[in-house]
Amino acid sequence: MEKRFSIVYANRNRDPERIRSSFKSLEEQVGRSFEVIFVDYGSKAELIPEYRQIAGDFSFVKAFFLEVPQVLWNKSKALNYGIKMADGDFIFIADVDLIFHPETLTLFEKLANPEKFFLFKLGYLSKQESVKLKGNYTFEHLKPVRYGKVNGMVLAGKQALLKVNGLDEFFHFYGAEDEDLFARLETAGYKRDFAGAEYFYHNWHRSFSGSEDKLLTGNPRVKNIMRLNQRHFQRNRDLGIIKPSKMAEIISPEQADILNEPTRCFRIKNIMAHVEHFLREELPSLDGEVVKVEFVEDPYFNSFKHKLKKLLGKQTQPYISMKQVNDMLLKEIIYCYRDHNYSFKLKEDLNSISFRIAL
Repeated sequence: MEKRFSIVYANRNRDPERIRSSFKSLEEQVGRSFEVIFVDYGSKAELIPEYRQIAGDFSFVKAFFLEVPQVLWNKSKALNYGIKMADGDFIFIADVDLIFHPETLTLFEKLANPEKFFLFKLGYLSKQESVKLKGNYTFEHLKPVRYGKVNGMVLAGKQALLKVNGLDEFFHFYGAEDEDLFARLETAGYKRDFAGAEYFYHNWHRSFSGSEDKLLTGNPRVKNIMRLNQRHFQRNRDLGIIKPSKMAEIISPEQADILNEPTRCFRIKNIMAHVEHFLREELPSLDGEVVKVEFVEDPYFNSFKHKLKKLLGKQTQPYISMKQVNDMLLKEIIYCYRDHNYSFKLKEDLNSISFRIAL
């Protein structure tokens, strides 16, 4: 019986032409027994029409647009949604940067085994080499600058992925969600195998540097998040955890509308004791409430008087930066509220953070 494959992508705010390049390489496949499940997880509204147009240009693409721009980026939740929507017996977790060899589906047909999962070699193209992807090119003529083995790509049976509850939704932003999935599949009894064929290339992009984690920018980030994610992976592995959590439901626009009618409102200055007490004591006590919180930078924080007192070592109320407020709040979301109906927004001036949550 012919096997059917689902290729699952997760996306937020990526370059539309990068997505088109990946889909175009699939259009050249020798094997045709596949579908693409493209899950957009809360991209900016202005990008959605172009994404829809690209998806419509390829008959094998099923696109799902999840209206969740208010929540933090969670690749695991986006991929889990795609896994549940997939019709294939086998699922390949892809990335919008991937360029596929024309015989990739033929390779999948040879490899597919419900008792195994397969990892793959990935060739990384240079910036100059990736320019070729915008025109007519031959896969064999592309020249990667290096290869890597652990890169998030995996081919596994859908039932195997469902057995381990897909990807662990603790992981936010980036890092370790793939290693964790592979380890849990092994713990569940599936054999890891490696396909060394050079069938996948990576479209160049600027490195997503961790330097942004140390600064407050328009993109929500948490300092040290990669190490936190790595520690969570190690804990799962050491305890032999197979099902770390449920595959959570996605917040609907109707549910998100509830946040526009808060029952309790707070304004918290960037005073350490105020922020910490609110997050650890007050907020958990507001069960059943729809809470709106504005974390703001106190003008006194940057005043000459405050700076002089600190310089002279005089007693003063300990303040924290808005970056520190950001990190404290995001960690509370990740640890305690990641499955709640919430919204997080940094204001453009970076001097305030708006947080809403239905408890």
